[in-house]
Amino acid sequence: EIHTTMTQHNQAHTNKSMRRKSSIRKSVAGSGRMVAVLEEDAPCLQADDAPSPCENATAELTDPNSDASNRSGDQHEFRESISDISASSSAKSRRASSASSMRSSSNLGNSSNSNRIRLSHAESVQNINVEKLTMNKLRFGSLKLHGRKKEMETLRKSFDRFVNNLADTQSSASASEGGDTSKRQNLARRGSKLARRRGSKKIAELFPDFSITNSSEVVFISGESGTGKTALAESIKGVVGRRGGLYISGKFDLQNLREPYYGIISLFRQLCGEILELRRTNKDRYQDLRNSIISEVGDEILLLANVVPVLEEVIEIPVLMDVVADHGNKEAKERLKYGFLQFFRVISRYFDHLVIVIDDLQWTDALSIELLDGIISDVNIRIMFIGIYRSNEVDEAHYLSKTIRDMQDNRGDFEVTELSLGNLDKTICEEILLELLSVDASAATSRLAGICYKRTAGNAFHLLAYLAMLQEENLLEFNLGLFKWTWDCDQIEEKTAAASNVVELILAKISKQPQEMKNLLRLVSCLGASFDRDTVLCAFPHMRDVNGDVTELENEVDDLISLAILETFLESQGDSRYCWVHDSVQAAALQQLGEAEMNAYKFKLGKVLFQSLDERDVESNLFEIVNLKTSAEECPEADRSTLLNLCLRAAKKATEYACFDSCVSYAEKGISLLPPDKWSHEREVSLELFSLIVEAYFSIADIDKMKVYGDEVLQQSKLTELEKVRVHSCNISLVGGIMNKPREALDMSISVLRKLGCKFPRNKLLQARLALSSLAATKLPTEKDIADLPIMDDETRKACMEIMVNAATYSHHCNNVFAFIMITARMVRWTMQYGVDVYSAPAFAIFGIVKNSSSYKIGAQYADRGFQLLDICTVGKRTESRVTYISWFMIYPFSKPIHSTLNNLLRGYKAGMEIGDVESAMWNVSMYICSSIVAGKALKPLAVDCITYIEQMKTLKQDYILHQTLPFAQGVLNMLGDAEDPLSLSGSAMVEEDYLVMIESSEARVMSFLHLQIFKSVICNFFGDFEQGAKLALERGDEYEKKNGSPLAMMDTLHQGISLYTMARRTKEKKYIKAAKKVKKKVATWVKKGKINALHYVPLLEAEDAALEGKSDSATKLYPKAIISAASSGFLNDAALVSERFAEYLLHDLKDSDRAGQYFQESIKYYTEWGSDYKADLLKQRYSHLWEEEIPKGISVSPDFVADAGNNDIQDVSDPSAAAHAVGANNGRVLIAAIAQDASGDESKAAGKTSAATSKACAKNSKFNALGFGGNDEPGRGGANEDSASMDISAITTPYTKVRARPLPGLSADDDNGVDKVEEGDVSESGTTEVDVMDDKTDEVAISSDGKRSAGTSALISSRDLLLEGYRT
Repeated sequence: EIHTTMTQHNQAHTNKSMRRKSSIRKSVAGSGRMVAVLEEDAPCLQADDAPSPCENATAELTDPNSDASNRSGDQHEFRESISDISASSSAKSRRASSASSMRSSSNLGNSSNSNRIRLSHAESVQNINVEKLTMNKLRFGSLKLHGRKKEMETLRKSFDRFVNNLADTQSSASASEGGDTSKRQNLARRGSKLARRRGSKKIAELFPDFSITNSSEVVFISGESGTGKTALAESIKGVVGRRGGLYISGKFDLQNLREPYYGIISLFRQLCGEILELRRTNKDRYQDLRNSIISEVGDEILLLANVVPVLEEVIEIPVLMDVVADHGNKEAKERLKYGFLQFFRVISRYFDHLVIVIDDLQWTDALSIELLDGIISDVNIRIMFIGIYRSNEVDEAHYLSKTIRDMQDNRGDFEVTELSLGNLDKTICEEILLELLSVDASAATSRLAGICYKRTAGNAFHLLAYLAMLQEENLLEFNLGLFKWTWDCDQIEEKTAAASNVVELILAKISKQPQEMKNLLRLVSCLGASFDRDTVLCAFPHMRDVNGDVTELENEVDDLISLAILETFLESQGDSRYCWVHDSVQAAALQQLGEAEMNAYKFKLGKVLFQSLDERDVESNLFEIVNLKTSAEECPEADRSTLLNLCLRAAKKATEYACFDSCVSYAEKGISLLPPDKWSHEREVSLELFSLIVEAYFSIADIDKMKVYGDEVLQQSKLTELEKVRVHSCNISLVGGIMNKPREALDMSISVLRKLGCKFPRNKLLQARLALSSLAATKLPTEKDIADLPIMDDETRKACMEIMVNAATYSHHCNNVFAFIMITARMVRWTMQYGVDVYSAPAFAIFGIVKNSSSYKIGAQYADRGFQLLDICTVGKRTESRVTYISWFMIYPFSKPIHSTLNNLLRGYKAGMEIGDVESAMWNVSMYICSSIVAGKALKPLAVDCITYIEQMKTLKQDYILHQTLPFAQGVLNMLGDAEDPLSLSGSAMVEEDYLVMIESSEARVMSFLHLQIFKSVICNFFGDFEQGAKLALERGDEYEKKNGSPLAMMDTLHQGISLYTMARRTKEKKYIKAAKKVKKKVATWVKKGKINALHYVPLLEAEDAALEGKSDSATKLYPKAIISAASSGFLNDAALVSERFAEYLLHDLKDSDRAGQYFQESIKYYTEWGSDYKADLLKQRYSHLWEEEIPKGISVSPDFVADAGNNDIQDVSDPSAAAHAVGANNGRVLIAAIAQDASGDESKAAGKTSAATSKACAKNSKFNALGFGGNDEPGRGGANEDSASMDISAITTPYTKVRARPLPGLSADDDNGVDKVEEGDVSESGTTEVDVMDDKTDEVAISSDGKRSAGTSALISSRDLLLEGYRT
């Protein structure tokens, strides 16, 4: 009776629902989810975010909120036979194809419609033919995730933390637009991150005012196959959608191990699908996103579009295969990595709460892991990353394990959470059984659960597959009469055994399918973890050797795919793409044939695809086709030539992707297909394959195999030297780079060049003669000469240019000056004779270094020509980064203010990273750090830069540069107090003892040791160990300057002079005196040649020399002049040290404690402004007894005028008229600093100008001294202004300085220096009169009060109070 009633009720309901006018719109939502939008009167079946039953059937889970609704709701499905589903599924497929680009709008953050309900894929397919009840089917689609409550909570907490931290980061970013406070907070945030990453309490103390929050989250889920790892990851998918986030996934594939970046490309493809959906739903936002991708990814978007063809549709720009320029093997990997990173930077800004899932990481490759690590670690990419892998297939030696360990050890911008899943216990198995059968616990269910647990060992996927098998074998069936599930445990135990592998169960299920279904599954199993419908349509008829109507074929394939989805073999990914529900299903489908038969089948499939697809699709699926065609043990002779060329194409493409392991695999297969007489009949193909494999083995440092293939090429007498040049280049790079033998590499380069017709002498005497003659013969071309040059087209000369530019580097490393000169001069002359080559620009820059030794101006002009050549050469961007660091570190600092070099070096870093020239990029940042130290850049932001770039050097494995940079970074950190012993370079960046051990075997051992010695000398001077500093100076001498004439050599020379003069004064020993005077003479020569950044060195060393000779009057004048010169040029570090040196001299030599106190205070101010609070505190602790109070707070560093009244009150007056009246009213001595300021506020026009906004400090008939006068409008050029007083100030002025005039403080009106008392009547009504500046008093500069403290006189004023805000050089 119950059965009859229920049947009648449901039949009536079915008829009613079929009469009701329903509109069903389908779209793809994530991985195989189908969304049905029904009219308001349609019954709600399951309104929740439940994932696909295909995944649930594979233990990959759904998590519905309403289990009761699922049990009692109206659910419909197809009949089991094809005849019942054929018509409806064909219609479904055609509609699905027409809507293939649609996506779930919930993933894009749109509000969900109240009538939108989410059904599993199978249910949505079956909903088209709503006829049958589902009481007699196990409803895997409604199954919850059992036994993972703790893991689900942990994962949800990780997501919530990611969302909250992202909100905090965005709030801080918004606030940073508001002013200096937020900028300081941003700096503090970065510093705090680095502090935690480095584990340094000292660094953390530098940034105490900001609490750090992480913006990214990383979760790794591990476990054996079938434990529900993917299911656990997808448990947050509904939450992500409700938060307006985007959940995308990709996976690696065992069948495509040789295909580079396979898993990332699958992820990228799905991401592009979401962007295309955005184009449909929100065109304005899509257009904004598209434009950002094009502008920020730049040229690399062409490379990405060739890797992921669907990107071409996203950017709506056709990409031609020959558009992508080949920049060489060294840059290929970094170019591709940079392109991916830029793309994800844009995407993470446009899609909030971006969750990225990569499955089956156990099958990834090292390059993919490196790229993923870069994406996760990038501070500009805010994502939650979930990585899934099989724990039993990843051991401690696997590179994935190392990556996870590194992430845990270096946590900085993200949290790392690890979740490990095991098999389910018997209790959980019973819970699953109770839910599936909709029954209460009983002895029968407990026994059945025990059998299931025994047969499957609690593996979730195995358990569900086993239950599905019981149902199919009618060992578990729904009794409509009893209206419940029934089973016989004895019969189950008798007829089933414990399968050793779940694949056996699935294979048994496949064997019961129709033959056409078996054929389809076998075909798509060869296509990898996912495939598209069009590929199947191309191959399916040919693999059956059957031709038919196209429409009928499409319908048949659609029907078979629908049935495969219904049977939980496949699931939809959208865009007519499908994937396997589980790796085990694909493995079972592959085992339908024996190994030999399957390999032959794969070969045939590869051949069919190559013949059926058009050229563009062949290129997109090249790796897949070659993998299939190389499966057969023997290649038929008729197919040999085709396969050979395909292997060559695949090897080249793998090289473009920097996947050198894959290149080796494809090249070796291609070489095996070559005939015995390959060098005669397959000359070009053989040469290309051998050259590729030599370069690939060199790139992965497999030297033995590289030599095997390389030697075979070099032994071929029929090949020209030009044809062998790629092998020669690898051999030279091996010796000069990996083996670190630059002298031998230089000899090899000269030998190869001679073979190519570019002859250089081997004898050093002849090299010297040629170098000198070349130097004299090489003339500087004009800009017009450069502009008229053609492009070099001779291949031999182009090859020689590449070898010469590397040979010049080796000659520099082995200190062969004459070889360096003759090679670079040859490159310059060849450029002028034969045209512009890609290496012409670096050749001119390198030759500029040579010319710099005789004339800084000419050296800079050669560098200018180098940058001009970059614009001429079509591929000049390849060498832009190299030209930048050579010019802006080795040449321009001799003739331009060093502060102007910093931003240019950062631009060189960016250019190198964009093009993949990582080595040059890292040289740029290394030299940026060094130049910043020399220039006295603020220490705190510089410390952040140091640690940031050092971490990047480690990540990019640039050890040669890293070893030379570490002393720079630790020197900065020592000044901030990041060392227990400030005289030891041991702290957060390095430990001195460990560093010495590390560089012992380093290629950069010599230069690294010199850098260590230089920075030890520097900190010896700053922290008072002059004896050790002088000892190091005597040991080192000018060795570093000879090897590297850079700004660091300039700083090294200064600090050597300070240490040597100090010890000379103390000991009077001749060795110190002689060495000190040698330093002084050298610096004077520099300044005469025009080295503007050493201008303040001259008065300092002259002061030290005067102090040594006992000339106290000269010393007391020269020290202040050095302070003003250093400070006005922006060298706060030097100004601080000179002030301290002068104070020490006043205190210990002249016994003038008052003035010594002044200058100690002045030194403290400079140290504080520089950022070394640590050093300032040390001075305060030691010398604070010399002064009773702090420097008056009334003296500001920002006002245009500072008026000092006679009543000791110090006023800040910014209005010119008010300032003048204040001076006259007080009738006291005057201190006025006037800065020429253009009315527009443009600092570049400010120097030396007079305007309405410029008021000249006034005092009738008084005589003033002008300090740091510069009057040329052009930035970077110093000189006197016509409108101002003419004076000789070359000794203390530098470019960019602004007008400053002041009376000498601390002097009465009767003093001989000519400072008159200002009477009230001397001030004009307008408040502006002229300043009378005497040029004959320029050298008599009084920095602060001379110590006279009578009643009514001014308070002491330090020179730093005159350096107004905005003043710079």
